[in-house]
Amino acid sequence: MYRRTRTAIGVDIGGRTMTAAQLLVCGQEYRVQALCLLPRAEAEGPVSAADALALRRVLRRQGFSGNRMVAAAPKKQLLRAALELPVKVAGAPIGQIARMELSRLHNVAPDSFEMAHWELKAPDSAKPVTQTLAVGCPHEAANALLDVFEGAGFDVTGLDAPGAAAARACAPLVLAPPAITAVVDLGWHSTSVLFVCGSTLLYERSLEKAAIGALSGKLTEAFGIPLESAQHVIDTIGLVSEGPTSDFDRQTVEAIRRHARGHFDRLVEELRVPLSYANHQFPGAGVQRLLFIGGGAGVSELGSYMGPRLHVEVRAAAPSDLMESPAELLGKAGNPALTMAVGLAQFGGGR
Repeated sequence: MYRRTRTAIGVDIGGRTMTAAQLLVCGQEYRVQALCLLPRAEAEGPVSAADALALRRVLRRQGFSGNRMVAAAPKKQLLRAALELPVKVAGAPIGQIARMELSRLHNVAPDSFEMAHWELKAPDSAKPVTQTLAVGCPHEAANALLDVFEGAGFDVTGLDAPGAAAARACAPLVLAPPAITAVVDLGWHSTSVLFVCGSTLLYERSLEKAAIGALSGKLTEAFGIPLESAQHVIDTIGLVSEGPTSDFDRQTVEAIRRHARGHFDRLVEELRVPLSYANHQFPGAGVQRLLFIGGGAGVSELGSYMGPRLHVEVRAAAPSDLMESPAELLGKAGNPALTMAVGLAQFGGGR
């Protein structure tokens, strides 16, 4: 019989919502155990004690077990850099060199942050350097987050970089090397795109102008739709004229779709630069698939609209696309806003 264990609770704090996921480890497979999405007590600001306490109360009612959790490190406060470091030789302090370079680039003390680094590809034997990605989390930012959740009774077992969590969650849909898979996180305040080859995160870039909150704000201003309802309206109406009209008249529906298509057309233009960069910087099969996650990835027909414009296969990546989910959770598991929390729940293995 397979041994079944539960993972820690993965928690992602967005600008307006919090998401949580806990998985069941069955042999070598993950299955969804519990999922949760709830509005923040204090939207837009840093995570607060009220947020943590509200989350703890809701989790008890939503089928979550235990108090172990893994949180996403504060995205805006992370230190990132693409470095060229000496090729590994016996005794070479690669980690120390990466730390000093990251410290220099961000003008912070070398001992003021935790760091991870990894090589992007095998070094060229003709060159004395290898491309390396490094990411650091300042102790000050980490301690503030830990204090909030531990004060609410959580046992925080890890902090994870959001990009790493997204890549880990989407692994079942990542193409085999040398093909590159792009993962686009459509957030409320910003959109990030990262490129994955096999199990290696190659590159990450933030696209500030493509935030889904900007589109929701425009609909609120133009049509008087409450901000809390604008995202639902966009998801329901979608981008194509054949989609459902909900309770709106045809003229209003077409006007909303024009706003939505204009927003995603701008996203297409913003994505062309990092897609071109990835295809040239990492030669091989190039970017063959693009996965949408995040709160803005639930828009109806988003894949069929974006695919022909980007000339790659495009699809959403919700928890139900990545692993088995119980029937009673399929409604939640079909929401790509919860994918990041699933990746956080997988932090540290567990299988």
